[in-house]
Amino acid sequence: MFSFILLSSMLAAAPDAAAPPPPQPADDIVVEGVRQQRERVHQFVKALDDVANLGQIGKFHSPVCPAVMGLPAEQNRRIAERMKQVAAAAGIRTGEAGCAPNVFLIATVGKKDTIEALYEGFPTYFRDLSSKEVRKLAMARTPSVAWQIKNLLSADGTILKKTPLNGFTINEGMSSGSRVRAGTMPQFVASMVVVERSALTGLTITQVADFAAMRAFADTDPERAAGSGAPTILTILDKGDDEPLPVTLTHWDFGYLKSLYATSNDYYASYRRGEMEQVVRKELEKAGQ
Repeated sequence: MFSFILLSSMLAAAPDAAAPPPPQPADDIVVEGVRQQRERVHQFVKALDDVANLGQIGKFHSPVCPAVMGLPAEQNRRIAERMKQVAAAAGIRTGEAGCAPNVFLIATVGKKDTIEALYEGFPTYFRDLSSKEVRKLAMARTPSVAWQIKNLLSADGTILKKTPLNGFTINEGMSSGSRVRAGTMPQFVASMVVVERSALTGLTITQVADFAAMRAFADTDPERAAGSGAPTILTILDKGDDEPLPVTLTHWDFGYLKSLYATSNDYYASYRRGEMEQVVRKELEKAGQ
C-alpha cells in the first residue's frame, strides 16, 4: 500500500504575524494513496481475465497435476514440482504422486509445428476452439500461447450434460441463479501452455515454472497483463535484455492466483472481481506494498 508520511515542524508565529493556513491532515494524504492503490488493483484484476461483466471467470475445481516436456528430464521434473508448490501456496488443490496430468507445459523449437501436430493427433485438447482460433494460436508471433479446456458445473458442483442433437446444456442442479450468481460454474478440465525454447534461455527453473503457473492455473495473457502497469511474471518473456526481470511470482501475481481460488466462480464476473480485489489488496498489504 502506498504510504505517505507528512513531516512538519512547529513554527512559532511572531506577534502580529498572520497565522499560516492549517496544514493538510496526514490522513487525507494516506486516503489518497489508498484510493490510488485500490484503482491499481482494480485495473490489474480486470486486465488479467478477458471476461464480460455478466460472464464467469473459470478455474480448476479438480486437483491440478502439472507435466512438463521438451526440456531435459531433470528440468522438466523440477519445473512441474515448483508449479505444484505454487498451486499449494495459492490454495489450489494438487494431485497425489503419479496423478494423471491435466496441466501441460510444452517447450518446443517450433510452436507452430507443435500446435498443428497436437491439433491433428489430440483434437480433444482443442474442443473449445474453432479451427480459425487454432490457426491463430499456431500463427501467433508471441513466444508463448496458452488455452484451457473447459466444461460447465452446476452451482452444486455437478458436471452438466449436453443434449446429443443440439448441444444444449442441461442443468439439473438445485441452485437457481440470481442477479449476482449464475446457476453454473465454468471449470478448467485441462490447461495447455506452449512456449518457444529459445525464449527460455537464461531463465531459472523458478522463473519458468512461475510463468507457466500464471498461464495455466488462470486464463491470463501477457499482453493484457502488461497493460495493467503492475509488476508481474507474465511479462518475463517480453522484457528486453537490459530490463530487470522478476525472479519469481510477484506479490501481485500471487494475490491474483489466491483470489481466483479463494472465491466462488458461480458469481458473475463484475461481482466476483470485487471479492478478488479484496484478497489481492490484503496480500499486498502483508507484503508492505
